[in-house]
Amino acid sequence: MSSPSRRSSVPLPLPDPSSSRSETSAVRSEGDAAEEKSEEQRPGRRRRKRKQRGPTRPTIALLTEEAKQRLLRAEGQTSPGTTVSPFAPAPRRPQYPPFPEDGNVEDVRKWNDECHEVKRDKDIPIKTEPKDPYTTEAIQSSRDKVVVLQAARAIVSISHIMDDGQRRPQCTGIIIKQWSDDTGHHHATIVTYSRIVCEAGRKRDPLPKLSVCLPNKKTVLDAELIYFNDHYDIALLHINLEVTMELPSFGRGPEYGQEVFVLARDGEASLRARRGDIQWLEESDILGRDHYMFLSCDIPEGGNGGMVIDNDGVVRGMAIYCSPYPAVTSISTIVKCIDMFMQFNQVARPLFGIGVRTIALLDVQLQEDISDFGIKGGFLVDRVYNPVAEDLGIKRGNVITSINGKGALTLPELEDYLLLLGWGYLEDKLNCIKDIKLRVCDLKSGVEIDVTLPVRFYDKSERSSLDVLLVFCHAADTSCKVGRLL
Repeated sequence: MSSPSRRSSVPLPLPDPSSSRSETSAVRSEGDAAEEKSEEQRPGRRRRKRKQRGPTRPTIALLTEEAKQRLLRAEGQTSPGTTVSPFAPAPRRPQYPPFPEDGNVEDVRKWNDECHEVKRDKDIPIKTEPKDPYTTEAIQSSRDKVVVLQAARAIVSISHIMDDGQRRPQCTGIIIKQWSDDTGHHHATIVTYSRIVCEAGRKRDPLPKLSVCLPNKKTVLDAELIYFNDHYDIALLHINLEVTMELPSFGRGPEYGQEVFVLARDGEASLRARRGDIQWLEESDILGRDHYMFLSCDIPEGGNGGMVIDNDGVVRGMAIYCSPYPAVTSISTIVKCIDMFMQFNQVARPLFGIGVRTIALLDVQLQEDISDFGIKGGFLVDRVYNPVAEDLGIKRGNVITSINGKGALTLPELEDYLLLLGWGYLEDKLNCIKDIKLRVCDLKSGVEIDVTLPVRFYDKSERSSLDVLLVFCHAADTSCKVGRLL
């Protein structure tokens, strides 16, 4: 047998070409095996030896838990029970710097900072699964994406700041106005859902601290409540800005049957969206409100206070959770409330006290029956809870063909008109009662009469059933009706 350090001089037999691969590979000399064993001892081999990619286990024990986890990921270890297909492409791992060999504290600290930078680069979104598949489904075309992203620059996430400093996301807000003062500081007004600051129609006590997360998801600002109105479900917040924001176009209220997008921000301030239509539906006096319009789609997470836009990105309203259908408050109603508050520091509306539905949106068969009386438009009376109107003979089933000469109005348009009357009241509070002229038709008798309904105005932001009852009673100039209404 030859020496292990010397190659054998015995010639190797040539393999038979017809023999199998396994037979060919099996023909090896002792010298070949010896050569493999001596490879470790050859000069220069140590320099080609693969470097160790991480520190030893005792060194790992000295690191922080976060650094240990990062090091394990750098070593390419997988969690127990993880199976990787041999045919699957290797996952792209972040290239962490090598751990310092000497273990010097300053070097370890520097290494830890460099690993943080690598992880920050790794977290940049390049290709990920959709955060919300329903948003992906709602926004498909390139044009819709451009429109939605443009409008989304003006929606923010609003949170309560808890006692421990943590943010608890509540709803979405719309930046509806911005301006700069004489010193060059920028300010903005946000309209959002009133329930963030009130409960059961009353202002929360104590009022929670509020914060606003801007669309960049990094800037979080303190917000100050400047006004809320429970009836219209709006709250106005003020924030200070370092730079001005890009605001969308604000149009008139939505139209029945119109396709719209509902935009909101979730707890992480990420964009959520839904696509739907404004339903051909009215509900009189739902939650004490006649001005709601209704969506055919659900609203996304954080959707209370969300922005409702049309296909051109024009803001049409604000979304509100409501059962069985999510509701929309018209942007024209919101803007009128804001303008009135900016002018008079309050919002006033007449207490009509009559629940109605628009004839144009009634069932077609019912419309045909009503048309037999020569009535082509107006409002069908669903409920009368104004004692003055009852005394004047207005009752359920009557048709109001016109209000101050206006007949072809939807309920949101009627609400806007009543707000205009409230504006006139705030301009001249000396005259606290306004007369509204109604044309009323009794379908049973076919008699149509003119009625002058005196109304008072409600200018408080909070909800108070007793206050409303007292206003009705003052309008009737009697107190005996309070007991009957209570």
